[in-house]
Amino acid sequence: MDFDLDWWDNFWEKQRQKEVLRKQIKNELVSEAELLTLHLEHCYAVGNLSERHRTIVDQLEHNFDGQANKAIIQRFEENQTKLLQLKMIYEMLHDSLKVR
Repeated sequence: MDFDLDWWDNFWEKQRQKEVLRKQIKNELVSEAELLTLHLEHCYAVGNLSERHRTIVDQLEHNFDGQANKAIIQRFEENQTKLLQLKMIYEMLHDSLKVR
């Protein structure tokens, strides 16, 4: 009978330790996810860049003529496309940072 009590004591102690470890890991993952989310929001603030981009393009249209104007506008439009792609990648990464 003594053997059964020791076995149950060990079993429940292991279960308790597993639960403590699970909670600790989850808390660490949550804090890391929050930190990474803040970092992403700081590094990939792309919303305002789109508005500035459009303002710069409008100013360039008035200061250049002909082929130079077309080349500069085309380059800015390519950059705008890249910026939108970066924003989509950021949003997918941001959305994937959820801890269960």
